[in-house]
Amino acid sequence: AQALDPKGAGLFELDYRIVHSDGSVHWVGGKGRALFEESDGLRVATRFIGTVLDRTERRKIQEALIDSEKLAVTGRLAASIAHEIRNPLDAVLNLLHLLLIESDERKRTEYIHQAEGEILRVSDIASHTLRFHRDISGSASFDIGELIQSTLSLFRARLAISKVTVETRLPFGLLVFAPQGEIRQVIVNLLVNSLDAMPQGGRLIIKIREFINHRTGKLCVRLTVADTGFGMSADVLRRVFEAFYTTKGVSGNGLGLWLSSEIVKKCGSTIQVRSAVGRGTVFHVSLRGTEAHNSRG
Repeated sequence: AQALDPKGAGLFELDYRIVHSDGSVHWVGGKGRALFEESDGLRVATRFIGTVLDRTERRKIQEALIDSEKLAVTGRLAASIAHEIRNPLDAVLNLLHLLLIESDERKRTEYIHQAEGEILRVSDIASHTLRFHRDISGSASFDIGELIQSTLSLFRARLAISKVTVETRLPFGLLVFAPQGEIRQVIVNLLVNSLDAMPQGGRLIIKIREFINHRTGKLCVRLTVADTGFGMSADVLRRVFEAFYTTKGVSGNGLGLWLSSEIVKKCGSTIQVRSAVGRGTVFHVSLRGTEAHNSRG
C-alpha cells in the first residue's frame, strides 16, 4: 500500500513467509518499485517491477548466529557472576576460620556480622541473575537506569580487577519501550567491549538522557557508553558492526556488536559509534521513550 501511494517514492521491500504445497515454510524477500503516470491530473501507479528471492537459508544462518552469540553472552555473564560470588564466599570462609580461633566474644560477634553482610551480597547477586534469566523477549516499558545498574552489578569484580573507574549519570524514571532482555544483551556487549579495550585500567562513562527526535518528533532516550581505551582506526570503525569482524583474535567471535546493531534496528532505534586511536570509543544507543516518565513530573 505504501509503494502504491501516489505521494510516496513507490519503493517496496519486505521479507515475508510463504507455505509450500508440502507444508514447509520458506522466507521470501521481495523488492521492487511502482512506476507512476499522470492520468486526469492525478498520479497513478501503472506498473510494478521487482524481484523475489528465496531467503530461507540466509534466515537459518542468521538465526544460528544469533543463537551462538546468545550462548557467548551467557558464558561471559556466567564468568562475571562466578567472579562476583567467589569473592564474598572466600571472605565468609576466612571469617569462619577466624571464628574458630578467636576467643574474644566481641570480635566473634563482629566476624559474624561481617559474614552475614557477605552472604547478603551473594543473595543480591543471585537476585540480579534471576532477573536476567526471567527477562521476556516481548517489548514493554521499563526503567533503563535500573536495568543498567543491575547489569553493572554483575561486573563488579571484573571492574575492580581491571582498575576501571565507572562514572554514571542515570537519572531515575527514564522509561523506554523495548524488549528488556535483548536491551540488556546490548548493554552487556558494550560493557564487555569497553573493558576489553582497557586492560590497564581507565574510565568507563555510562549515562542516559531524554531528547526529542527532531525528525519524528517523538520522545527518545539516549544511552551513552564511553571508554578511554585503545580506540579504533577509521578502517576498523567502518566494519565494526559486520558479522565475524573482530580485532580480538581468538578471544573474539565478531558477533557481539553485529548482534547489538541487529537488536537495536529491530527495536526501530539507532546505534552510533565514534572512536579515535589512543583516546577511546563512544557508543550512542537511541531508544524509544515513553511518556509515563513525563506524567510523573
